[in-house]
Amino acid sequence: MDAMQLLEDFTNIASYDFENEKHYFVFKDKERGGQYTLMKKDERWSIHGKGENYCDDGETMMDEVDSVLDFIWKHRSKINQVLKEIQDSRVTA
Repeated sequence: MDAMQLLEDFTNIASYDFENEKHYFVFKDKERGGQYTLMKKDERWSIHGKGENYCDDGETMMDEVDSVLDFIWKHRSKINQVLKEIQDSRVTA
């Protein structure tokens, strides 16, 4: 999936956290071995990384769309794995 298309379709693809009122998408962090969470609340984007030996200090806000697109592009292989899993689960359901 194209990075811009992911942003446009994010609320349809991502899970929703009713308590914090935000959409979120979790995928593996290929560099640190844990996971990243890409989040959107209203029109604001953020990320958070967490693994066995690390946990980012809070969410990192991404105020520029280009920053979000760069992040998605950098992690596209792991993001696409999750998107494929989602698609496959919808086909078999």
